[in-house]
Amino acid sequence: MRKLSFLLIPIATLAACGGDDGGVTPLDGPAGGIDAPVTCSVSTGSFGNKGALTGGATFAASMTNAALYRIAMQAPLEAAMPFDVLFVDFFTGYTPFGTETAPTPVVPGTYQLTGEQLNYETCGVCVTLGTNATATEYEDDYMVTGGTLVVAAVGDAVGETLTLTVSNLEFEHVTIDGTTSVSTPVGDGCGTTLTNATFTGMVAAPPPAVTGAGLPRRSRRR
Repeated sequence: MRKLSFLLIPIATLAACGGDDGGVTPLDGPAGGIDAPVTCSVSTGSFGNKGALTGGATFAASMTNAALYRIAMQAPLEAAMPFDVLFVDFFTGYTPFGTETAPTPVVPGTYQLTGEQLNYETCGVCVTLGTNATATEYEDDYMVTGGTLVVAAVGDAVGETLTLTVSNLEFEHVTIDGTTSVSTPVGDGCGTTLTNATFTGMVAAPPPAVTGAGLPRRSRRR
């Protein structure tokens, strides 16, 4: 299990999301082999069109450089805990938002999830999925392997609104190094898709434990 440094999703909002966590998704083992089927922690091979998601978003700027900031969104994809949860994180100082020494702001627009956005170490637009999440932890990381994210309103300050749409997302099971943030495919064939989803919500300040000069990547610091 991976620990969540914070949970943005109020328990009372969970019933607003459709779907149900089916527990595990079995996959056949290698053709002709004798290995047992792989058990995937993601609840479905396709979440389809989820429509409007209910979750939460936060904004945190570095204490040493206000141009380095993180906008983070979390939204459950199912009705009941443990649920699979969609994470969308924007980090200035990472492509396409400049470099750590010369960061550029997050701006409205269409972001294709290709290249550097496909590894958690290098992404400035980071789209991931956590499986079987509870109030304090989740089981596995799934990293996006393709898709599109459209930002209509950035929400780059507490009290502003973040509005985004994701489409044609594909994910694969990965491990994410807790020190380097490098994401590495597990290669077990576990994956899922999300055809479409939208989110709009007011951006809040994160709990004090996740603010500071380091700006956490989920529970990790850069």
